[in-house]
Amino acid sequence: MNLTEIEDLIPECCTAAKIDINECYRKEKRALEEFAPSVKSIIVLGHHIINAREWIWTHMKSERGNCTCIADLHTKDIIKKIKNYVEDEGYNSKIIPYPEVSGVRFKKLAAKTHMGEIGDNFLFLHKDWGPWIHLRVLLTDAKISSKQENSMDEVCIHCGKCIEACPANAISQNGFDSQKCRERQEELNNAHSCEICARICPLGETPEKIKLVQVDE
Repeated sequence: MNLTEIEDLIPECCTAAKIDINECYRKEKRALEEFAPSVKSIIVLGHHIINAREWIWTHMKSERGNCTCIADLHTKDIIKKIKNYVEDEGYNSKIIPYPEVSGVRFKKLAAKTHMGEIGDNFLFLHKDWGPWIHLRVLLTDAKISSKQENSMDEVCIHCGKCIEACPANAISQNGFDSQKCRERQEELNNAHSCEICARICPLGETPEKIKLVQVDE
């Protein structure tokens, strides 16, 4: 199976890349094989977030901390479409649950592809879209070929803007403090609601921020 067949299934707002299971570190490989013991290829799907409304997370029963958003639902529908195609071709496949459930870091898998890399803000940065990308991952026992090169040039320009802007001081030149970031989200009482490090990033086209208008009764 060729990656081109997968790309023909997805809309223009999305992109797909593949990784061979042997490109993963031993710990990653072991975690992925727990979901699909015969996995040979990993398909990483990315959706370009163009409208800020796509990124409004609401409390809803789902596999990601009981929260979801339009981008999440859309990307899930597309990865299901890919899954159905792969299985119609006679192969097995498995959609990986989000990291809170699976322990598999989607951004680390995406960083092994031609799509982009993890930036100083610890967000996955697409080479064209910057931080405005939502990821999904599918495992399959199909051997997927591709003419695309997985390695690519550096994407993050290390401008330091995210470090200066982070209100929780979670980002530093030495790394990322996920606990501080999590506490910031809890303070806002709205899952994934802090977009400061994404909006300050100069890469990609930042969606216009939604303005909440109070209506007087």
